[in-house]
Amino acid sequence: MKHDNDPTTNRHADQVLQCLQYGRDNAIVGRDLRAKTGLPDRVLRKALEGIRRGGQVVISDTVGYYLPGSLKEVQGYIRQEEARARSTFFTLQSARQLEAKMQQQGEQLTWGGGEM
Repeated sequence: MKHDNDPTTNRHADQVLQCLQYGRDNAIVGRDLRAKTGLPDRVLRKALEGIRRGGQVVISDTVGYYLPGSLKEVQGYIRQEEARARSTFFTLQSARQLEAKMQQQGEQLTWGGGEM
């Protein structure tokens, strides 16, 4: 796995940033962003992650990827990501409960008649 300070990752991030514009009206869908950068989906997502971890806000929503052009867009993105984080947290709660049960029972839980 490459680190954010890797030159290849930085080059990919630069390619992506050159394609992004400000404002939701200027969003670019992932398919078009991949075509413009020539990056495969996984590399594109890694580049976007590096950009975001570097402090740049890149919004992604139902219309595509874009740089925030207004306070309203930033606030909407924050709400979207907070909802996503809450959903992930609740999903993990179920997994943690199952983990606790399995630890108590020595991993002998069964589902549908077969052992897990």
